[in-house]
Amino acid sequence: MRRVGGLDGRALEKRLNSLVGIDLVVRITDNLHTMLSFGRSEGRLIVRLHRMFLHASHGVLEALARYIRSGDREASRLLDRYIESNRHLIRKVPAHERRKRFPLRPRGRYHDLQAYFDELCRRHFGRRLSCAITWGRVPRVRLPRRTIKLGSYSADARLIRIHPALDQAHVPPWFVQWIVFHEMLHHVHGVRRGRRRVHTPAFLRDEKRFPYLEEARRWERENLDSLLWWDSRADDGRGSRST
Repeated sequence: MRRVGGLDGRALEKRLNSLVGIDLVVRITDNLHTMLSFGRSEGRLIVRLHRMFLHASHGVLEALARYIRSGDREASRLLDRYIESNRHLIRKVPAHERRKRFPLRPRGRYHDLQAYFDELCRRHFGRRLSCAITWGRVPRVRLPRRTIKLGSYSADARLIRIHPALDQAHVPPWFVQWIVFHEMLHHVHGVRRGRRRVHTPAFLRDEKRFPYLEEARRWERENLDSLLWWDSRADDGRGSRST
């Protein structure tokens, strides 16, 4: 295994095995977003760590062990600080290169996200925002979902993704537009790294500019079940295609 600096992967795995007290496998990654994750596969605990952890001190590795064993909150905070102070080790990839990993499909069966985005830019921002928009991938989950994330914004890729459950005939255009507008505000206001507050008072003030805000929130409360039960394989045939 290639030595990157500090420990190598095998040495780190051996040390974590000793600290955690169970048999685990360490996988070193060069991810852009997820610096630490773990889960079981084929009866073994797989710990995925960004290569920055090859340089971690013994104290950080002890905190990592406590977090793996019990989800210790103080250990989690220490790990957050370590990751934040080592962000210079995360490789820099231009937004347009990151975006290539996500095929852009803004036109859906019933809703055209690009048309909504362009209209919102014109009405509320007075300029074209430097981000792209697409329908997200269809997630494989057991129905009904417990929760659903209707939209997301990736600051690294400058990309808005909208959950495909919203591309249904009975979902009002103004509701989809609200979700798009919300994610556009994330692009405009930005997000802070680490433990961050993304819905700042300024963000919430700007969101109130959306003319159908209360109607959209009410529609979401009244129709959440239809979104939680949405099945991409089903075609109910309601409504017509948007133009």
